Amino acid sequence: MKSIVIHFAGVVFISLILLGVGVERASVGTVYSDPVAKIRAQDESMYANMALRQASTGDWLTPKVMGRYLLQKPPLLTWIAGLSLKFFGTSLFALRLPALGAAIFCTALIFVLARSAGSPMLGWTAVLLLLSNSLWHIFARLCYTDMLLVACITGSVATFLYDPLLERRRSLWGFGAFCAAGIMAKNTAGLLPFAIVAVYWIFADRSRRPSPARIMLAFALSVALVAPWHIYQIVVHRQWFWSDYVQTQLLGFGLHPPAQSSTESQLAFYSKRLILTDPVLFVLLIVAIPFLVRDVRHRAATMPGVILAWLAVTGGALLLFRYRNLPYALYLIPPACLAAAVYGPAFSRRSSKISLAVLVVVFALKCFAPGQPWGITFGAADPLPAVAALHSYYELGRPNELILVDSDDDLYASALPLPRIRYCFLDPDNVVRRYAPHYATLGITLTEEEFEDLDYLEPAYEARLKEWGLDSPEPIGTAIVIASRTMLPRLFRAYRNSDFYVSGADWELLQRETPVNQTHQMITASNGRKFLLARFPSPGMTVNLKQVPTGW
Repeated sequence: MKSIVIHFAGVVFISLILLGVGVERASVGTVYSDPVAKIRAQDESMYANMALRQASTGDWLTPKVMGRYLLQKPPLLTWIAGLSLKFFGTSLFALRLPALGAAIFCTALIFVLARSAGSPMLGWTAVLLLLSNSLWHIFARLCYTDMLLVACITGSVATFLYDPLLERRRSLWGFGAFCAAGIMAKNTAGLLPFAIVAVYWIFADRSRRPSPARIMLAFALSVALVAPWHIYQIVVHRQWFWSDYVQTQLLGFGLHPPAQSSTESQLAFYSKRLILTDPVLFVLLIVAIPFLVRDVRHRAATMPGVILAWLAVTGGALLLFRYRNLPYALYLIPPACLAAAVYGPAFSRRSSKISLAVLVVVFALKCFAPGQPWGITFGAADPLPAVAALHSYYELGRPNELILVDSDDDLYASALPLPRIRYCFLDPDNVVRRYAPHYATLGITLTEEEFEDLDYLEPAYEARLKEWGLDSPEPIGTAIVIASRTMLPRLFRAYRNSDFYVSGADWELLQRETPVNQTHQMITASNGRKFLLARFPSPGMTVNLKQVPTGW
C-alpha cells in the first residue's frame, strides 16, 4: 500500500512539473491549438473575456463575451477560471489553472488504471506515453473546455471500472457526477461515458454488465445535477439558449458547420493530425489493437472491453460531429495510451524496462524539437506580433472605441480591458453572418450599411436585445462585415471619433479616399500595422486603465 502511494505521489509531482512549467510563457490565445495547420487558440481570448467579466461583476449564471450572452456551452470552465482569477488575481497561471489541474488529475487516473491491469511499470508506461504527447502539453496550458471534458470522461470510466455493475451508491453518484460535470463543461459531449457503457454492454459478459435500471438511474442523477442551470437559462433566456445551445452548437456546428479549416474528410483530418502530433503513440496503438480485441473476445476481464468501447465511442464522435477541430482529438489520447501500454507487445514483462527506456529517449527527442508538430514546447509559442502592438495601444489609455479592421490579432483584443472594441471582418463569402444568424437579427453582427445607420437602427436593436433578456446595448455592432475593402472609406468617414487598427494597404486606401490626417493621428505599431487615433474622444467612453499582467 505504501509503495502504491509513493508511485501515485510521484506521478502527480512529475505531472505538475512537466505540465506546469511554461504555463505562463505564451500570451492569451497565441499558442497553436492546431500545430499542423498553424491555427492559434483564439477561443482562449473569448474564455478569458468571459472569466474576467464573471470575476469582476459576480454575474456567474450567464456568461457574456464582448457584452453578449454566450450559451453554446455551459459555463463550468469560466466558473472555475473566474474563481481562480478572483482568488489568485489576474494572471495567466490563474486563467489556465483549471486545464492544468484537469490534466494532472487525468494523468494520475491513467496511472491508477494501467497499474491495476498489471504492475506499476505499466502505470508509468501509460503516464510516459501521455506526458510525451504534444497535444496533452498544449491543452494542459490552455484555458479550453476540452481538458475538463477529458478529465470528466476519464473519471467516469475509472469509476465504472472500479464498480462495473454500478452497485455501490458512491460509484453510482460518482459516475453520474462526472458525466454531469462533462455536460457542464462541453454540452452534450459530456454524455459520452453513457455511450461508452452502452457499447461495452453489447460485448461484455452478462455477469459484468450493469443493469439497465442502474444505468438509467446514473443518467437521471446526471440530469438532475445539470438541470438547475439549464432550466434557469430556458426560463430566463429561452431564445438565447435555443439559438446558441441548440441551433448554433448542436445543429449548426454538429451537422452543418458554417465553415471548415480544411477540405479534408473527418477521417483524413484526424488521422493525419494524430500521426503528425504523436507518431510513436499512433504506431503503438495500431499494434496493440489486435491484442486488445483478443482479450475482449475472451471476456475474462472488464478493462479490455471498456478501453475498446472508449476508443470506439470517442473515435466515432470525431467522425459524426461534422465540425473538424483538432482539440476534439484530445478525447482519444487517454484510452490510446492505456491500450498501448497495457496491451501493446512492446511492453510485455520481458521487454518492459527496455521499452520504457526507449520512451524516455523519445520524450527527450521531443523536448529538443519544439518546432515540430510532435515536439513539446513547454508552453512556448511563436510570437503573435499583434500582442505587443495592442498592449502598447492599451497603455495609451484612449477614451475611444477601437475598430479592428481585418485584424491579425486572433481576437486577442477581447482579452484586454479596452473601453469598447469592434471587429470589422472582410467577408465576401458571408461566413461571419452564417456562424450565428441570430446575431444579425439582434444587431450584434452588422453590414457596413447597417453600421453607418446605427444611430437610426440602434433603438430597434436595443428593443430586440431587451426582448431576449439582455438590457444593454453593449454587444450591438461588435462585429461588422464588409464584402470589399472599398467599403472601408465609408465606414471611416461615418466614425471619425473611433480609433482604427488597419493594415498598411488599408492606410494607403484611406489616405487616398478620406481626409484621414484631419481627423486622426497615425501611429505605426511594432508589427507594421497602423493605429489611427481619433483627435476627439468617442461619446460616452470612459477610461479605467487597469494593470495588465506581464505576458498577458
